[in-house]
Amino acid sequence: MILRKEIVEHVSKELSLPFTGTEQDWDIEMADQRRVDEFVAYYKENDLSKEVKYAIMSLILASYDDFLNEKDLDKDNKWNEIKVILKSEKEIFTNLINYWSVGTETANVFRITPLIREVKAID
Repeated sequence: MILRKEIVEHVSKELSLPFTGTEQDWDIEMADQRRVDEFVAYYKENDLSKEVKYAIMSLILASYDDFLNEKDLDKDNKWNEIKVILKSEKEIFTNLINYWSVGTETANVFRITPLIREVKAID
């Protein structure tokens, strides 16, 4: 799913992100490893459209990957909440799951790759 500009603007405003409109990889550029819990809470506490869910999950995954890298962890308890969301609405997040699982690559390109591959394997 391609993020439409109005969705990115809306989510950026709602979450007070430093959005300028010139970002090429909005989710990567707006990722904030200190705000993973806040982003997950926003997702869970609001009635969101599929597009907004996708945008926020994009932000959550990029932020969580940064968090794991910063803390030098394989995973922590935050992952359990994220995994539940991904599994419960897997059809919305197919593209994100494919991106972060890195398709047929054998290497773990991202710190989050092995976690996402577990979600991908669940049918």
